[in-house]
Amino acid sequence: MKTTFYLFVITAMIATSASITLAQDGNPVIVEKHGNMTTETEFKPAGTANLNIKMLDDFSIVKQSDPAIAPQLATNPSLVENQDFVQKHPGLQAFLDKYPDARHQLETNPGNFMPPAPGSKWASHEAAGIPRDSKPAE
Repeated sequence: MKTTFYLFVITAMIATSASITLAQDGNPVIVEKHGNMTTETEFKPAGTANLNIKMLDDFSIVKQSDPAIAPQLATNPSLVENQDFVQKHPGLQAFLDKYPDARHQLETNPGNFMPPAPGSKWASHEAAGIPRDSKPAE
């Protein structure tokens, strides 16, 4: 009985602090209420117009054939510029030979190729220019 009550209370608290609705175009909208302030954030699907899908698919094959490579590159994408590192990973070397622009893409947009790993600086708020825990203007 107590467990059911606690689950109900927790569910009610979550529902009042943030709710998910759908915008008119079907995209999810997150509504957060903090005191008398309400924030609505609409999430739109990412476009693929500027992405080379074949290159991303080929990099997935590299990651599957050498599972250690993605966490290393996620932590430090500039390793693609380190010739010693690249030579130790023949699949990566072949990938970079096939896609000369991939080296630059991996460094500037690593999130297109792999999820961030613990210690990834490129996925931080600061790297994106978003201050942490900023207080709203009153």
